[in-house]
Amino acid sequence: MNVLIRLGRAWLPTLPRNSSWREVMRPAIRQTIRVLVSVVVAWIVGSLMHLQETIWALVTALIVTQSSISQTMATARDQISGTVIGALAGGCAVVLEITTGLRWVPFWIMLTPLVFLTAIQPTLRFACITLMIVYLFPSQGSPFLPLVTRLLAIVMGVAVSIVVSFLILHSSARKQAFHTAGRLLRRMDQLLKSALDQNTGWTAIEQQNDDCVALLIELEDAVTEARRERLKELEQRDPVLAALPRLMRRLLNDTMLVARAIATGRAAGNTGLMPLYKGLSHALRALAHSCEEQLTTKNSRHPRQAQDEEILHLLPRLEEQTRPEMRFVMSLFREDLERAVGVVMREDVSGMKGL
Repeated sequence: MNVLIRLGRAWLPTLPRNSSWREVMRPAIRQTIRVLVSVVVAWIVGSLMHLQETIWALVTALIVTQSSISQTMATARDQISGTVIGALAGGCAVVLEITTGLRWVPFWIMLTPLVFLTAIQPTLRFACITLMIVYLFPSQGSPFLPLVTRLLAIVMGVAVSIVVSFLILHSSARKQAFHTAGRLLRRMDQLLKSALDQNTGWTAIEQQNDDCVALLIELEDAVTEARRERLKELEQRDPVLAALPRLMRRLLNDTMLVARAIATGRAAGNTGLMPLYKGLSHALRALAHSCEEQLTTKNSRHPRQAQDEEILHLLPRLEEQTRPEMRFVMSLFREDLERAVGVVMREDVSGMKGL
């Protein structure tokens, strides 16, 4: 029983830290539907085209259809490049087989350089698979017929996967990005609160920073996805979204510096840290709320919000900080926070310069 429990913990996926089951299940269900639709469409198209071996289109659709357009396009690129190289190697193997009358020697002659090429460039891993598909699997008729039909099936499966990724249950990358940014800002607030807690060690704070970094990576992936959704440059159609990862990266770096300064001041017996935390917490939560409001609005300019000045006004003044390290990190935090407020809440394009 203990062995089964250990195997389950090692193999089965676990819920990410500080995540709800809803956050995990919704994209999983969406991806399940997208993959199933991709396979069904590949089967229908293959049947209408009267392909002799539609199964390879189904296998390709299953492999290429990913959870995002960016991942699908990257996998499709790897599949196509590997397929072309593998098909050329398969054609050469067929010629060698006809010339020499040998079956396995041509295969190993072609497979060896492909394996070496894959070791150098792992994205070409599909070349070896394609060679096996077009050469080893039995077929009838012309020896070049499997090369053509199977290659056509693979290309058709790639095309179906790309179309499905764009059209079927494609989540809005913009909404995902602002939702992630809101979560990241609230995690920063929790990180500062932990730095103020006497019972929280620095190791736990670093773990919270790792969670924030994971969200930052998720945010960058969402913005990359948004760039692929349309042909127009993201900086032109939605400059706030384009600048969001750089803003959040700066704020996260500043937050860790402030957390270190707070932890150091806490250990030294500084009792004036609570007002400092309240001002910073208000600023981060207000920015998070502004990002979450973007989920229900389109990427159009909105009038300046009344709480903009309130955020900056509630920040502690630099001259109130007695410790020099706190004055330094607060100057960095205030500068980047003013920039973030201008970009996110006022959509001030000039604030994006220098990011």
